[in-house]
Amino acid sequence: MGLESLLIVVVAAVVTALSALITFPLLRRAGIVDVPSHRSSHTQSTVRGGGIAIGCGITVATVVVIVWSIMEHGVFGLGSVLLPVGFLVLTWCYSAIGMSDDLDSLRPAGRLIGQVVLALIFSATIAMFSTQGIAHALAFAIIGVTTVNAVNFVDGLNGYVTEWTIVTAGWFAFVGAWIGENDLTLLALAVAGAAVGFLPFNLGRAKAFLGDTGSYGIGAAVFVLAVWLFVQGVPIVVIIAPMIFVFFDVGLTLVLRLFRGENIFLPHREHIYQRIQQAGWPHSSVSLFHAALSVLACILAVPTLLGGNTDSTYPAHVFWVGLLALYALLPLWLDRRAKKEAVAA
Repeated sequence: MGLESLLIVVVAAVVTALSALITFPLLRRAGIVDVPSHRSSHTQSTVRGGGIAIGCGITVATVVVIVWSIMEHGVFGLGSVLLPVGFLVLTWCYSAIGMSDDLDSLRPAGRLIGQVVLALIFSATIAMFSTQGIAHALAFAIIGVTTVNAVNFVDGLNGYVTEWTIVTAGWFAFVGAWIGENDLTLLALAVAGAAVGFLPFNLGRAKAFLGDTGSYGIGAAVFVLAVWLFVQGVPIVVIIAPMIFVFFDVGLTLVLRLFRGENIFLPHREHIYQRIQQAGWPHSSVSLFHAALSVLACILAVPTLLGGNTDSTYPAHVFWVGLLALYALLPLWLDRRAKKEAVAA
């Protein structure tokens, strides 16, 4: 890791931590707290909207990226300013929509409309400045809304999304460096560094939750980085590697609830990660387990990153099926083991 990369990670982490120390007491005084309910995985009132701290960390680190670029390239560095600025604008716009939910000031339909509009604007902009056509632009918009909401849906355990963010942004930074996209690498490192700075406040007896402010912002950041990699010709398998378990969990849960005739818009605790926690694993173990699986999925995507989509790289992804099966069947095995132990006792 070069000096610039290390500086970005450190700045993002430090600013996030300092922002957390300042904003969390203010959020608690303002009554912006998550009160446990029947669908909660926690038992104590906890500050929500902690994503503001991560947003501050990403913002300051991105400004450092911009300043560094201008100092290094002079006026020629101005061209690379547009991408980081656009990245910040989109992530903060999504965070603002999420914040409205943390403040209970916007109805679900309004949030969804805002998400769709932002995704369409971003996708149209990508189509204008790249070779992507209208079909790709529409696909990007759908993926954007899906990603933001998927991240929001899995934000239910201490450390879960924060650790996943470190893995995902770290992987995107690695891929960006491999293909020579320095700006993408630095922005991904800013996201990873901010998540590192937030992690101590989100582990164990969490002092704050990301809230929709954080999960929406992180989802938007991951969406932008993923589309950026796709436009640069990175294979989809490589891009989706760290996200496969999030999409699988959300997709499988949605399908099962529809199959049972349940109202998918009502709150629930039926995600795979929630069932693992309910079966007896602590938050930290579930979060670490999911992060480890995401790392393994990325490792299995390395052959495709090195050699592209070829007959020799496809077998590596067969192991994804095994990892997904392990993740899906774990709560069932834990429940069965608990029942056997109860009978034996």
